[in-house]
Parts: sequence; C-alpha cells; structure tokens
Amino acid sequence: MIKPPRAAIFFYDEHSQQFKICNVQRSQVQGLIDRAMPMPVPLEGQNTPNAAITDEDARRLGGMLMLMQGGTNPDLRERFKFATERPMNWESTKRPDED
Repeated sequence: MIKPPRAAIFFYDEHSQQFKICNVQRSQVQGLIDRAMPMPVPLEGQNTPNAAITDEDARRLGGMLMLMQGGTNPDLRERFKFATERPMNWESTKRPDED
C-alpha cells in the first residue's frame, strides 16, 4: 500500500521554548500550501539527478528553519549561537539576495 504524501510542519512553541515538528497528510494542509509561497531549498548537488543529500544540506536546512522562526520570535533570536553567511539584520524588509 502506498502511503499518501506527507508534509512536515516545523514551529517554535513559545510556552515550552522548544522547536516542534509534526508530520501530517499533505491533503490536510494543501490549501495552505497553495496559498503560500514555497521556497525552494537548493541542495549542493542539485544539478545532478539523484545527487546525495549531505550533512551540509541537512545543517543548512535546519538553520534556515530556525532562522525563519527567529523572524517572528525575538526572544528566540537571542539564543542563536551559530554562524550565518552574512550577519542577520532582523529589522530589514529586504531579502538577503536583494543587496
């Protein structure tokens, strides 16, 4: 039996001060996905079919998810002790690639 497509929901719970993730059937959230602007996540070997997904890809994705949550949780930002390619400007309305 083929399982239906799934979507992972990643969020920061302010009350427990923990990141949480849940896996739901994509059909349950497809309307939200259709109204959102999905952001592609480039992988290191993305130009190669069936390229390996590396440790670095996993680290970058995890960092991106955490930074996205930091955008709306100032208390969380203060806890970030990891390096980013560029310093974060939380007040900026421009995307980093618009410099």
